[in-house]
Amino acid sequence: MRKGPHPLSVQISLAANAPGVNGADFTARPPLEAVEDMRNMLLGIQKYQNHPYQPKRGKLETVWEAGTASVSAIPGHAAKKDLPAILLVPSMVNRAYILDLVPERSMLRWLGAQNVRPYILDWGEGVEDEGQQSIEDIVLQRLVPAIEFVAQESGGKTCVLGYCMGGTLVAGAAQNAAQFISSLVFLAAPWDFHAGTRTMLGQVQFWAPSAFPAIAEKGHLPMDWMQVLFASLAPGSAAKKFASFAEMDQDSDEARLFVAVEDWLNDGVDLPGPVAQQCIKEWFFENATAAGKWQVCGQAVDPGKLDIPALIITSKRDRLVDYDTAVSVSAGMGRKQIIDTGTGHIGMIAGSSAVEKVWAPIAGWVKKNAT
Repeated sequence: MRKGPHPLSVQISLAANAPGVNGADFTARPPLEAVEDMRNMLLGIQKYQNHPYQPKRGKLETVWEAGTASVSAIPGHAAKKDLPAILLVPSMVNRAYILDLVPERSMLRWLGAQNVRPYILDWGEGVEDEGQQSIEDIVLQRLVPAIEFVAQESGGKTCVLGYCMGGTLVAGAAQNAAQFISSLVFLAAPWDFHAGTRTMLGQVQFWAPSAFPAIAEKGHLPMDWMQVLFASLAPGSAAKKFASFAEMDQDSDEARLFVAVEDWLNDGVDLPGPVAQQCIKEWFFENATAAGKWQVCGQAVDPGKLDIPALIITSKRDRLVDYDTAVSVSAGMGRKQIIDTGTGHIGMIAGSSAVEKVWAPIAGWVKKNAT
């Protein structure tokens, strides 16, 4: 039996008090529709927890390792040196397998069937890796060497795709590994943390006072803190999605995909303490990235100065990484293309239109800019 969503009591409390979703008000008797909404949500959670489906992912071949980080490829694909390569770089706060979720919804394996040679970076347990104890360490000791390895395996250069926080890190790595990169893809990657609606910024500011004591006590930022942060961005969404799941045919592909995505969401990763503090203070509070104050190897990171073609994929429906927050990375870029997918943040990877709106343009971009 599954125990998610995490943390369960907070998720339910946030949904119960979400304005405009069910009208719940604990100071008065809740209306009947509010009670029904919560009943449906709890029924959906129960069905999710008891669902028999156990997602199975295909085998991967590990081709590079450093600390707890590793690069893997589809078995046999690393030998296809005549195909253009792409390195997929995930966020650090969620597991890498969202990019290889299940065989029927895997960006990694779909790209592998399109005459592209994909590799995937897995950060592993960053809190246990001495090479992941600062953002600069992550960029210089883990990401740059991984890019260099894939490029050398390709006999030239590689495309590098960064998803969410992974894209922000890729910007720092690209400046220090430009000679190994044929093109870049920023997929829902935040850059100007003070742009757009500032919804995420507001929630980080609200929850930060609870983060710093946790980091001081544990030495890392617990995964549950980040789950609360994400849930607070749209507190009514949990009620809606689980109520919708309760109505699904539980034997359908749709229901199984829901379970696979939800399992991934609840399989988060603790963030190393110094990295979490840097992200909160420097990226969110000080907006060091967009302000030109984020430095790697003593040099300010400025994507606009990169002479590398870049594809920026974002969405005006993304609640985690606002459109303006993501598109800002393109400022000053000479060779760029911007795509608005019209999907949600996770929908870019696991949604029903992901292949058409996201994966296919990426495959075309890799081939177009192969060197």
